[in-house]
Amino acid sequence: MATPKETLWEIEPHTVAKHAILRRYLGAWFAILGTTNRRIAYIDGFCGPGQYTGGEPGSPIVALEEALKHADRLSKTQITFLLADERSDRTAHLRDIVDQFPVPPNITIAIETGQFEHKLAQLLDGLDADGQCLAPTFAFVDPFGFKGLPFHLVRRLLCNPKTEVFVNVMADAINRFLDHPDDQITSHIVDLFGTDEVLEIARDPRVDDRIEALRRLYQLQLERHARFVRYFEMRDHNDRVIYYLFFAGNHRQGHKKMKEAFWKVDTSSGLRFSDATNPCQPVLFEVDGTPGLAEHLSSVFSRKQLYARGVLEHVEDATAFTASHARKALKLLEGDGRIMVADTKSDGKKRRRNTYPPNSLIRFG
Repeated sequence: MATPKETLWEIEPHTVAKHAILRRYLGAWFAILGTTNRRIAYIDGFCGPGQYTGGEPGSPIVALEEALKHADRLSKTQITFLLADERSDRTAHLRDIVDQFPVPPNITIAIETGQFEHKLAQLLDGLDADGQCLAPTFAFVDPFGFKGLPFHLVRRLLCNPKTEVFVNVMADAINRFLDHPDDQITSHIVDLFGTDEVLEIARDPRVDDRIEALRRLYQLQLERHARFVRYFEMRDHNDRVIYYLFFAGNHRQGHKKMKEAFWKVDTSSGLRFSDATNPCQPVLFEVDGTPGLAEHLSSVFSRKQLYARGVLEHVEDATAFTASHARKALKLLEGDGRIMVADTKSDGKKRRRNTYPPNSLIRFG
């Protein structure tokens, strides 16, 4: 995916999918965080011009539209948008687009021209100097290459309560430059990952899939600073991995909503999108992950007895699946006689057949 030179450029299918994830997640995020906090913030690094040549909205406009959908319930919440891009022509275009929206007084939109890492560092340094924490924040960082997002800034973001990051890691571009002879170029990759271990991926003869190794390393780095980490894979027209979208945060509800957004785009696995797939062509065969999840649950909870709540929490916290998948797997296990479910729930009420409310007792074989 070449870096566009024009102010506006044509949107690609994987970008449409990425924005679908963003829109679905932010629709839930604004509604939940905005009604439980006096201040929240949306950060968009490498925000672009806010529009594509076909008139499609860019990520900052997607975010603004979702916030405005909840304008009434968010009227007592101060919402700050920090949008940054290096190119003045793109930030100027974005201002023109934003000016067309009826933005209420409780929403402040700062559009900055300059390097995102410097803008973010200034913001965090200012908060540290004043002894303040960042407001509950969703930070979407979507660069074209691998320069401009050192991992230490991601770590600083995740140190703030109720802050989540959604980061684009351009694995294909990184892989092509991983063993570049120019130390200045490879230093940007080291900064991005926060460790020079990333360079060993190119040197280690045991690594047969460098793209996958890059994904695992960045995920490991995030897992050291966030309770929940999830990734989504984007592929080009040749079905080759272009980049990974990484979500990281410390709250179960955010993790749950992001997984639901992933599954909305990929109904087969919740893990990937490919430009090679014609979105107008119906899918004839979808992979059903229910049997695999059923086997996983049978193994993890073998010979154990617990309430369904514990099973659902395990699936939502520790797997790529959602609670709805968990219930389908439990139905499959019960049908096979591999679990026994009490007829009566803990509140004394009768359980309806093929349902698995949180207070129903399950015994695994």
